[in-house]
Amino acid sequence: MRYPVDTIARTILLLCAVQVVIVILGVFLFLGLKAFNVFGQGATITGFLFDTHWDPMGLGSADGIPAFGAGGLILGSLVITLGSVLIATPLSIGLALFLTDVSSPVLQKIFRPILEVFTGVPSVVIGFYGLVVVVPLLQALVGNLTGNHVTAGYGWGAAIIVLVIMILPTITSISIDALRAVPGSVREASLALGATRWQMMMTTVVPAAAAGLATAVVLGMARAIGETLAVSLVLAGHRVPSWDQPLFNIFFQPNVNITQYIAIDFGESYGAGRDAYFTLAFVLLLTSFIFVVVSRRLSSKKAYL
Repeated sequence: MRYPVDTIARTILLLCAVQVVIVILGVFLFLGLKAFNVFGQGATITGFLFDTHWDPMGLGSADGIPAFGAGGLILGSLVITLGSVLIATPLSIGLALFLTDVSSPVLQKIFRPILEVFTGVPSVVIGFYGLVVVVPLLQALVGNLTGNHVTAGYGWGAAIIVLVIMILPTITSISIDALRAVPGSVREASLALGATRWQMMMTTVVPAAAAGLATAVVLGMARAIGETLAVSLVLAGHRVPSWDQPLFNIFFQPNVNITQYIAIDFGESYGAGRDAYFTLAFVLLLTSFIFVVVSRRLSSKKAYL
């Protein structure tokens, strides 16, 4: 027998779920329709994805012809995202293993709340820290090597360090949950067979929690690629640097990425230039959506066999 209150609650929850789906589809539809307008106004798909000259308003051209080469911006987002994930992943998983299988319960009670606090730190705070601490430190370390001490601390290198600080608590927290999902009997069985604690963690616990750990990494990537303010503060670039120089110099001088340009220039854009920024936003949205789909796919797998 179904009571009227159950029917009402079911209906309300269904309407809430439908509303969320409609909002998400509306965002995709809105950005999608706006994003493809630029390809009828002088831009091409290959030029947009692979050219590095970005001037959608034509302000840098004598004849006012716009340039829609977003390849450098896309590359910047990919480089700082992948770089930060490559550094943060072993640190996060190592810290998660320490807190779940090595440290005492007292340390776990201390460090877990600290991680949760750091997860909620506003990005502007981390960006400000990067601006006043990370950038001057990099200037002192690599300024003489790049040949330009004034701007040497900005760029992809500083952005990667800032993103590592941002995503490390997120990946660590999710990794801890994934490792705790592995039953204690699995650990006990490994130790009973003669494995050391290190062998138990590396050959039993980590493989059993691989799906959850991979989900943590993917969610960290999703946060990193969409970060705007903190990255913009330490990138400090207005154009893609020249490629006819050592890769080391490119990493440690002012540079650009997608989110920086959207945050700085979108408000003053119009016409085809405004459509071009909608295209950049759609690229970010599609990338984040792919990350979420991958994370859901990974999280649907069993934590252990």
